[in-house]
Amino acid sequence: MKIRLIRYWEQARGSYWFVPGLMSLGAVALAVGLGFVDMMAQTHEFPTLETLYVAGPSGARAVLSTIAGSAITVAGVVFSITVVVLSMASAQFGPRLLRNFMEHGGTQLTLGTFIGTFIYCLLVLSTVRSEGGHAYVPQISVGAGVLLGVVSFLLLIYFVHHVSIFIQAPRIIDDVARNLEHTLRASFPERAEGPPAPTPDEEAEEAEALSKEALQPGCTAINAPRSGYVQAVDLDGLVAIAEEKALFLRLRLRPGQFAVAGRALADAAPAAGMDDELASGIAGAFVIGPERTPTQDPEFAVNQLVELALRALSPGINDPFSAINCIERLGSSLATLAERTLPSRFRRDADNRVRLITEPYTYRGIVDAAFNQIRQAARCNAAVIFRMLEILRALGQADLPHPYRAALREQCQAIHELGRDCFPSERDRRDFEDRYLVAMTALESPET
Repeated sequence: MKIRLIRYWEQARGSYWFVPGLMSLGAVALAVGLGFVDMMAQTHEFPTLETLYVAGPSGARAVLSTIAGSAITVAGVVFSITVVVLSMASAQFGPRLLRNFMEHGGTQLTLGTFIGTFIYCLLVLSTVRSEGGHAYVPQISVGAGVLLGVVSFLLLIYFVHHVSIFIQAPRIIDDVARNLEHTLRASFPERAEGPPAPTPDEEAEEAEALSKEALQPGCTAINAPRSGYVQAVDLDGLVAIAEEKALFLRLRLRPGQFAVAGRALADAAPAAGMDDELASGIAGAFVIGPERTPTQDPEFAVNQLVELALRALSPGINDPFSAINCIERLGSSLATLAERTLPSRFRRDADNRVRLITEPYTYRGIVDAAFNQIRQAARCNAAVIFRMLEILRALGQADLPHPYRAALREQCQAIHELGRDCFPSERDRRDFEDRYLVAMTALESPET
């Protein structure tokens, strides 16, 4: 349940209805509250009330009508600008980056302020009366409406500045890199002191042997109810189910992978105790949706930076400087990963018995996701390849787990195999070999 609530919150935070909707409700509450204050103030003939607003009913209507009309007009302009920016971002930087644009609070705040101001002015306008010789002007409410109008147009200036800055390539790369750093810190715990724990790469053989032993007598496949990407998995909930029902579970998919309807999400043993209700409960721990999300999927954030680099290297754009910027940001994130610990494949119950084996993220998988496609797209691009080797050298100087260091060495060797026949210039070939040797030396295991 907690995983689903987090997912719903992520969806709401990345929408253009949630914040404007809340601000609209706030505008209604403000209009009602200030209207009550106005009634109380005029009933008690508050002496300084007339200094807030001196016009009569016709003037109040004119001011409120002007503010309301301007606010809804500018809200339409802001929405139009937002749609144009989203279209440009989708075409130039990729559709998977639209979530990053939509999650930025500046646009949502601006839209919400203009819509809230419009609703507030309409509600206050309906309370202004002049019939029967008894004029009523809610002085405090009208004054607050004028203040909201001023704030709204200050936000318009901020919005134009925000959009013009945010659509610049370095700012977009910085934003994606910050999201990647946040995802890595949220997904992987800090490395503990003391002897290093086995990494998921090193646990592969043990996990395979334990799975065969537990599943060989007979198991049930827990099938996906529909097709889509696994967005999150409630591992604690699965361990609780397995402990309660005395089950052993082996996951076949992790967040970020695609589930096909009717194909297995997990295997459960023993098969004898399995029924439809229990199978449905296990399948319900998987949140499946139409797109990948960064909630439990750090590789998705890696792929966003990779996509930016690939588009920069495409013949139509040919922007190696942006590609190098992406590579440097990936190197920074991989340096952060060196300070974290990848979670174990095994999940245990209160009695320390293995109840669940996950399909984990591995150092090799994350490194391959970061470098494989860029390496292939940057073939014979000296500036990009040289920078990749320099980033690998810098990463090799950190205290890395052996599987992490081995994965980086493999990438370095793959870059060398791809680039050694690319450079017609003797100077470029010499620089390439020098950088390769320095990187491989830095990536040597400390024991060697």
